Formats: sequence, structure tokens, C-alpha cells
Amino acid sequence: MAAAAAARGARLAGWRLWRGRAALQCQLYPPQRAFQASAVLRRVFDEQKKEPLASSSQHQFDSHPADHQPEQERQGHCPSYTGQGGQESEDYESEEQLQHRILTAALEFVPEHGWTAEAIAEGAKTLGLSVAAAGMFHSDGSDLILHFVSECNTKLSELLEQEQKLVQLGEAEKKPTDQFLKDAVEARLRMLIPYIEKWPQALSILLLPRNIPSSLNLLTSMIDDIWQYAGDQSTDFNWYTRRAVLTGIYNTTELVMLQDSSPDFEETWRFLKNRVADAMSMGNAADQVRSTGEAVVQGLMGAAVTIKNLAGLNQRR
Repeated sequence: MAAAAAARGARLAGWRLWRGRAALQCQLYPPQRAFQASAVLRRVFDEQKKEPLASSSQHQFDSHPADHQPEQERQGHCPSYTGQGGQESEDYESEEQLQHRILTAALEFVPEHGWTAEAIAEGAKTLGLSVAAAGMFHSDGSDLILHFVSECNTKLSELLEQEQKLVQLGEAEKKPTDQFLKDAVEARLRMLIPYIEKWPQALSILLLPRNIPSSLNLLTSMIDDIWQYAGDQSTDFNWYTRRAVLTGIYNTTELVMLQDSSPDFEETWRFLKNRVADAMSMGNAADQVRSTGEAVVQGLMGAAVTIKNLAGLNQRR
């Protein structure tokens, strides 16, 4: 058992390393990008300081008691303070936290403005911030899309963890693997429904060369989580092929969903159920490898055709 555990650990490390390399590429921003974000942040703060005192309470990043308001107005927004332990003061909102709030607020405006800087600017306005805050992000809307994908992945992990706990407590029965995979992928894809009209635009942006590493990292992370919660304990080559096959299933089902006009996307879920059944019926590793290659080719070709046909359109066919 020790040998099997070691083998599984080695394969897990290899999968994580592949994902990590992609993540590292997208996390290293050029120096000028950091300077630009800092400059925009200062501009947002400066514009807030110029607001009339009567409306100043609408432009605070954190809530404060009314009797402390005059002191805060005199001091303005203080710079960050980091103690010797490396922790920031509790009343300080970091640039990352501010960006997270802005992008979350911007999702409300995606159905109207798409995955654009306009949606981000509208989101900033709802928080009482200047529209200049949109300058903290890439102008192509990729930051907003990646934020949405990351939030969806987090929600899915929470759902799967909750389901796992119910099974462990004996309050729910463990699902067969094929049913679990189908339900997990469907739950994740259903999160796209509020933005389905604008999702072709999102896919076209994610396929831009500089956005592929981040997008790929989020996709592989989500697929890995699904298999882990499904109870996958393979330590051989199947560890990789199962993840690759499920990735192909997710991508092709996503493309079917974009063109599905059936009620509640019934055709999409039927397609998903059949693809999962096909994957589970594979008899050997050779079949899995062949299916993986076919799924990848089909996914790439389908993505190119679908995005070409649907990007920029406001309704499903």
C-alpha cells in the first residue's frame, strides 16, 4: 500500500506541476502592469477624497461607526501598514480585495454590457467608486471572466464537499461514479445559464494566447476536484486519462449548451449523460487514450467553429 500511495503521490505531483506551470505564467505580470494598477488605485482614492462630505459615507471601502466618521474624513484612506509578523492592519482593504469586490459587483452588468470594461465600471459605481477603477483590469474583460470561472469552481467544490459530508454522516447514499460525474458537470455548467447569451464572447477571450494558461489552470483544477470527490484512487496511467477524458466531455458539452434551444437545456444534459456513459464503458487504457485524443480534437474543432459562429451574437440558435 505504501508503494501505491507513493505512486499516486508522484502522479498527483506531476499533474499539479503541469497546472502550476500554467498558473505561474499567468500570475507574473510585467512591472508596468503593477505600476498602472497602483496609479489607477491612487486615482480612485484621490477622486473619492474630492467628494462632498455629505456623500462621503457612500464611498468608504469599510463600514465604520458614525462617531468615527469625522476622524476618517480628516485622515482619508491610509496606506497599508504591515507589522513585523507580515500581517496587514485589520481595517485595511488590500488592492486584491478591492478588485475582488469590483469584479463580483460587475457580474450583475454582464448580461447588458458583456464581458467588458463597461461592466466593470458599472460594478465599481455600485460600490461608490469612480469608473476609473476599471483601469485596474485588462481592457479585454479577461479579468472579469477568470474571476467568474474561479468563483464558479469554488461554488462547485463547496457543493461536492457538502455532498461528501452527507454521505459520510449516513444522511445520503453514495452515487455511482457515472451519476456523480454527470451531476457534477451539469451543476458546473448550470452556473453559466445567467450569462449564456454572452458566454461565446467569454470563450473567444479565453482563447486568446495570453489567457490560455489561466483558463487551462482553472479547468484542470475543476476537473481534478470532481474526480477526487468522486473517490478516484487510481495510481496508474488511468489517473491521467480519466482527467483528460472528463475535460473533453466538459468542453464538448459546453459547446453543445451554447447551441441548445431546448427547454432547460434538456438536449445538453442528454448529450452529457451519453458521453459520461461512453467514458465509463471503456474497457481498457488503450480505449481511453484513443477517446481522449478524439475528445481533444473534437473539442478544439468544435470550439473554433462554434465561437466563430456565436461570438458577438446575443441569442442562442
